[in-house]
Amino acid sequence: MTTTTNLQRLQDRLSRETRAEVRFDRGTRGLYSTDASLYQIEPLGVVLPRTAADVVTTVRIAADEGVPIVPRGAATSLSGQTIGPAIVLDFSKYLNRVGVVDRDRMTVRVEPGVVLDRLNAHLRPLGLMFGPDVSTSDRATIGGMIGNNSAGARSLRYGKTVDHVHSVDVVLADGTPTTLGPVAAADLDTICARTDSVGTIHRVVRDTVARHRAAIEAKFPKILRRVSGYNLDEFVPGLPVRAAGWRDDPWQFNLARLIVGSEGTLAVIQGAELKLVPIPAATGLVVLSFATIPAALDRLEEIVATGPVAVEMLDRMILDLAATHPAYAGRMEFAEGRPAAVLAAQFYADSAEELADRANDLARRFEGRPHVLGVRKSLGGAEKDDFWKVRKAGFSLLMGLVGDSKPVAFVEDTAVAPARLPAFYERFEAIVDRQGVEAACYGHADVGCLHIRPILNVKTREGVESLRTIAREVSDLVVEFEGAMSGEHGDGLARSLWNAKLFGPEVYGAFETVKHAFDPENRMNPGKVVAAPDPGDNLRIGPDYHPHEPESTVFDFSSQGGFARAVEMCSGVGACRKTGTGTMCPSYMVTMEEEHTTRGRANSLRMAMTGELGNDGFNNETLHEALDLCLQCKACKSECPSSVDMAKLKAEVLHQVYKAKRVPIGTLLMGHIHHLNPIGSATAPLANWTLQQPSFKWLLEKVAGIDRRRTLPTFARDHLRRWFRRHPVDSRAGTRGSVLLMDDCFTTYNNPEIGRAAVRVLEASGYRVELAGLPCCGRPALSKGLLPLGRDLARENVRRLVGHARKGTPILGCEPSCLLTLVDEYRDFRLGPDADLVAKSALLVDAFVADPARVPSLPLRPLEEQVLLHGHCQQKALVGTAGTLAALRRIPGLEVKELDSGCCGMAGSFGYEHGHYEVSVALANRVILPAMKANPQARLIAPGFSCRSQVHGLAGLTPLHPIELLADQLTPQESA
Repeated sequence: MTTTTNLQRLQDRLSRETRAEVRFDRGTRGLYSTDASLYQIEPLGVVLPRTAADVVTTVRIAADEGVPIVPRGAATSLSGQTIGPAIVLDFSKYLNRVGVVDRDRMTVRVEPGVVLDRLNAHLRPLGLMFGPDVSTSDRATIGGMIGNNSAGARSLRYGKTVDHVHSVDVVLADGTPTTLGPVAAADLDTICARTDSVGTIHRVVRDTVARHRAAIEAKFPKILRRVSGYNLDEFVPGLPVRAAGWRDDPWQFNLARLIVGSEGTLAVIQGAELKLVPIPAATGLVVLSFATIPAALDRLEEIVATGPVAVEMLDRMILDLAATHPAYAGRMEFAEGRPAAVLAAQFYADSAEELADRANDLARRFEGRPHVLGVRKSLGGAEKDDFWKVRKAGFSLLMGLVGDSKPVAFVEDTAVAPARLPAFYERFEAIVDRQGVEAACYGHADVGCLHIRPILNVKTREGVESLRTIAREVSDLVVEFEGAMSGEHGDGLARSLWNAKLFGPEVYGAFETVKHAFDPENRMNPGKVVAAPDPGDNLRIGPDYHPHEPESTVFDFSSQGGFARAVEMCSGVGACRKTGTGTMCPSYMVTMEEEHTTRGRANSLRMAMTGELGNDGFNNETLHEALDLCLQCKACKSECPSSVDMAKLKAEVLHQVYKAKRVPIGTLLMGHIHHLNPIGSATAPLANWTLQQPSFKWLLEKVAGIDRRRTLPTFARDHLRRWFRRHPVDSRAGTRGSVLLMDDCFTTYNNPEIGRAAVRVLEASGYRVELAGLPCCGRPALSKGLLPLGRDLARENVRRLVGHARKGTPILGCEPSCLLTLVDEYRDFRLGPDADLVAKSALLVDAFVADPARVPSLPLRPLEEQVLLHGHCQQKALVGTAGTLAALRRIPGLEVKELDSGCCGMAGSFGYEHGHYEVSVALANRVILPAMKANPQARLIAPGFSCRSQVHGLAGLTPLHPIELLADQLTPQESA
């Protein structure tokens, strides 16, 4: 079923008989050929079902046409479960609704595409939550968790997903929809007597377990964390290992427990009824820092005996990487000294007093003990979150290692009895040492499931052979220790090979019997669980991977090892698929399209360089579509744990394209805005009148691609530089020193009132102000891919500014995107140490004013009101909003509420451009505009020019820059 004719017929049928989105184009197939694993296999096509009926019809058509099916959620699989030469069913875009919550039964109905964090946010007002808590909770879907039998950090209390699934709605291989759930003993024989597929699967599982019960009891590992193989132990009452104190329902025959962990190889899940647990009243952490990993593991049982719900471990490699990452460097207070490992014990309690008692008990046991470097208790909100943020980013931080050697996932999920973990770890390390490589280590120490990742270069054949050797030897070790190859990440392509060895021929034969009963034609995610795929085959980046990167680049990518390696920093973990918090990735948040994630763009770039999307390189249409909706917000640089800087990559790609292609007129106009703004100011108000005329907007859309629906910024005739030359200088100016203020294109010619406010506040603070007088920071040119122009501007600006920087004069700016160009991109232009010195001297004006060492006192009138702060994207990514918050909070009585609003959707010229309007407006309507409507009395504070323009254009309101509010509140004697 691989001929072009048959594939066309399949696509036609799916398009005609379902309401789903059906995509068989080369670009989409490329995007769905990878997940978070090592592997890459191109699918036949992709179906995004809108309804449950679409799922049923798709599976039925696949059965008719004889093609495989692979279900997929967020594709955060580390073992390759969600890829294959099949129709990929992506549930994440449409089938993502939370259904009825039954508070009495403590259950909830969900569709498979529901994200875990979104589910728990829905349940939180009811005091309930879903127990398993995976590190990818902000994008992991419930369907994926069921398919994997996920567990996460608190399995010591909550076990695995199998313990929390009451029933599942599935579609069987022949297209039969059915619900699998508990079956009373009196009804089981009746169901088994049916001659249809539902009867068959019940009968075969019942009889197979009965026939092989002794082998199942003997061969299934007696540990909590085993997800390898199929859950046949669930059909032997009392055999599965549960979390201590777990109250299970009375045993009943329930095929839902078999579907959990089957990785889509038995049926397609289209809904589930989940069991819920109460949210704990009080939670806290005790973090112990150890001098060595063996010392930490030797103390593990003593820690677990104190009753925590989790004991998680991080090793020095992850701690060191986190300490240098902009998103995590400020969150490392939990570690004492420079430990080889930390163990974090989380406690739940019914009250704050009980929590403190339990935490103090553990702390007393370990303070001052040999090899214990320190003990930190974190019982407050933000403090206890720091460890979990770093822990959840563990894998991605590791994949951010520069170079070709990476901590790859293939034996990273072994689990053994916790009492045997120290000896197992020592033997595991010896296996790795024999290959001459290091390994990173973190994970769920409390349940014997450590994620040990050998650092291998699988671009070489030697590295792949080391992978195979380590996998084989580790599988032997796991069998010896009566453990499991997978404690939560599943079998997939990485570990299915070892199931026959792990379970023995009889139990493995029982797996094959069950698989055949559910899927007689082997079309449900074939090649997984009961198969023997070589873990060294089908590598995404392997010995045959040869990207064609640019011969030369304007930006310097040497810190990532070159352009190609900068792209390869994306490990596929999908942190860019989160939609509830942060900024990354704005376009995905409103489109829910894989193409518009940082991962999707990185994959498109990588495949464009390898020719997998065609032989047109960076001129590839799929690549251009993926990059088009990149707003260059830079959130990925900080929020992606691997620090993939897609804004920088996009700018370089555009430059490479323009070397051989005519630059569009609209791009030239935006890139040269520093020439246009002075003209607009000089001809105001005529220029402003012209910009409002429908005929001119129509012409601008046709010629330059500026959407006619947009309200265009107006120009001020009395611009900042003109005002500055005549303004009366405050008598206090110069008493504390001098500053250089960037009079950027937007502050100068569009919003000079902001520059005037900055001058007033700085002079009242005791500083003499000098305007920088730069032609342009270069940001507009950079964002449009006009990198030679941007570099020339940067070189000239550094020449002008470095003298001030050498004298220690602060270089301040009101517009985040302009000022932060000095901080970020100037360093990437290979301009030498002068650019570094300028970058270190550059500060946002509000952050400068907030610093009590620079501005000890700033008499401000009280203001008893609430304001909403929307931080600029690049500000949040590069320096954060702490300075802005601190500056505003210098105003007595002011209540500042920072919005978790992500990107406003304007992003420089992005929102003005034809083709971007709908996405831009959708982003504004995601958080920022609804927040303003919900708080009509609160003024909006927005440092960014584009953010303020977006709100003004869509809501007719005029947000303030933070420095304006400070200037408004200066006491009369200070504002002379």
